[in-house]
Amino acid sequence: MLSINELNQAASTFFLVVSIVNFILGSIGLLVNVIVFTRPILRREPCSLYFLISSCYNLFVVFIVMPTRVLSNSYSISLSNLNDGICKFEYFIFYATRATSIWLILLACIDRFLHSSSKESIRRISTLKTAKISILITSLIVPILYSHMLFYYEIANVTNQYGKVNPQCNGQKGFYRTFFGFCHMVVYSICPTLFMLLFGFLTLRNIRQHRRIRVNQVNRRAKSQLLRMLTTQVIVIIIATLPFSLYQLYISFTGNVSKTTYQVAQDNLAARITGIMTYFAHSTSFYLYTLTGSIFRKEVYRICHRCFHFHRNFIRPIDTEP
Repeated sequence: MLSINELNQAASTFFLVVSIVNFILGSIGLLVNVIVFTRPILRREPCSLYFLISSCYNLFVVFIVMPTRVLSNSYSISLSNLNDGICKFEYFIFYATRATSIWLILLACIDRFLHSSSKESIRRISTLKTAKISILITSLIVPILYSHMLFYYEIANVTNQYGKVNPQCNGQKGFYRTFFGFCHMVVYSICPTLFMLLFGFLTLRNIRQHRRIRVNQVNRRAKSQLLRMLTTQVIVIIIATLPFSLYQLYISFTGNVSKTTYQVAQDNLAARITGIMTYFAHSTSFYLYTLTGSIFRKEVYRICHRCFHFHRNFIRPIDTEP
């Protein structure tokens, strides 16, 4: 059986290593996403707009949320543990941002369902105007669903995995922690993923029933590629987010149970593993799109090719004439 120190060291090492991997993958991939989804062939598609804005939210997660969590979990450096106002605002923004990025992918699923309908009146709903309105509404509603954190999150003394009592930003003990465990699991994982699966199934059914809808070849290929890219991301989101949501539910039920230092260290290890895995839902979209979407790969190639030629044309040979 591992000792308490070995459990804590394993948790810290795993969290730090996977965080670095996620940061490297996300910082490169998401920036390329932003460039690709603003390309002419894709920016006319409502689905691409959802991908684009979701990537922007995920950039915040990678560049702000992830480094903050690394400093807090690996080096015990956290402003949220010093001031109640910072505690409330930081956790509220971090949770709401991550959930919003997931819901935007759900909107992309709904858009694909609308666009695959045999009824022209339903297909007409899939427009850039609808996408912009939906993004705005989602960006307002999801933070509202997490607004209770501004009232019920606080700094309290908590026994950490080393058996020491330290101030920590957390939800109020009792009913609220149980409520938050359910709320976050539903809003961040269960609800969006269930709807993703539902609309994915309905989209596939529409495609099978109405394969002869007349669209030009280029648009048909683009829409098919977008659907494939969307499906792979939905699968990764489900795998990455569900374990952490279940862990939070477990913690909410056992919050009032007296635990030994060893049990706290075990919980900490589970929290670090399930928590850091959720970041793959935010950092890997570029690589999923590249693997599953040939139209996406072609746009990435065109961008790289253009940058290479620009670099070659920009550099002029130095005159070495004596």
